[in-house]
Amino acid sequence: RGVLAYTRVRTDCKLNDFNVIETDYNFGSQSAFYVSLGTNLDQTRLYLGVYGSMKVTDFNQGTVFEIVP
Repeated sequence: RGVLAYTRVRTDCKLNDFNVIETDYNFGSQSAFYVSLGTNLDQTRLYLGVYGSMKVTDFNQGTVFEIVP
């Protein structure tokens, strides 16, 4: 079990608050494997891929989330 979260970069090197990413996708009792797919050009949205298997040949077991802070 774990939590997904993100934070913004601070130029003063101080600690920063974080925001929890709540995904509403039911994988049942299976593990979920997350990977960052990147951002849009102006970096206002984060794209997160989640998959139900570590094997890339297991098709149709995941989805893509668009995270808008």
